[in-house]
Amino acid sequence: MEENLERNEQEILPETEREVPAPKGDIRISEDVIGALATQALLSVEGVRPASAGLVANLRLGRKGSSGVRISVSDGNPPIVQVDTYIIVKYGLRLPDISWDVQESVKEQIERYTGYAVKEVNVTIQGIDFGEPRGSANPQEAHLVDGEPLGESH
Repeated sequence: MEENLERNEQEILPETEREVPAPKGDIRISEDVIGALATQALLSVEGVRPASAGLVANLRLGRKGSSGVRISVSDGNPPIVQVDTYIIVKYGLRLPDISWDVQESVKEQIERYTGYAVKEVNVTIQGIDFGEPRGSANPQEAHLVDGEPLGESH
């Protein structure tokens, strides 16, 4: 009799209140996917564009690099993410404010879409975009700092 009562109670309960066994297995999100999310977050900050992550990332030494970001994911539950961003900022914008906006945007985007914890977002401003100089036939000249192309060390 008690079994019938319990069975009837379960049938009456809405589906959201019934106990559903949790699925088994691991879910992992690749560093490339997290990098794509971070790149989209960079693009959402006005006056910012991704820069090259540098020679080490281009040679695929160290962590993976993609479109101005490098991602490192450590094991844990939830996994912990460290992000290194490399950006070029439009001339005239306050650099500390832009850096803060990049950090917040990247952190929020990764945590929202992956559920992973973001330990830190490091911002490296590799250059200033002064825009297209008047009468310039060479678009590369638009991104010079002290006469050298942005992203090159002095």
